[in-house]
Amino acid sequence: MEMYTSTKPTVYLIDGLNLVRSFLYQFARTEEDVTAEFLDFLAEISQHERYAMHTYEVIFDGTYRTVGPLYRGGVHISFSEDATADQIIYERADYLHQNGRRVIAVTDDRLLQEDLKKLGVKTQFCRKFYNGLKLPEK
Repeated sequence: MEMYTSTKPTVYLIDGLNLVRSFLYQFARTEEDVTAEFLDFLAEISQHERYAMHTYEVIFDGTYRTVGPLYRGGVHISFSEDATADQIIYERADYLHQNGRRVIAVTDDRLLQEDLKKLGVKTQFCRKFYNGLKLPEK
């Protein structure tokens, strides 16, 4: 089985809208439904022993809107407010990286990926990240 999640404690900075919208068009569902399902899934995964060492920060563009609890297990949800999710991810990745934390930014934005790579921060496409999250078979 291919694993795309790290075996070392990592902070995953996830572009929420980017990830949700990369799946939206597969299914005839609303953005709210896809968002809720993804956040529930991520919260469940974060409790599993294989993933519990990681922190998942999901940053959504725009102002606060109801998405349920902002803290769920190892998942923290925030909103970019006046900035963009890309700006928040860049600044947070830079800060964490400079302070010796292992960080991976999950985004499909190629420009952001290039900028982060210049800082020495690893990036991952949304689909690859999502497909790498699997609960082991019992």
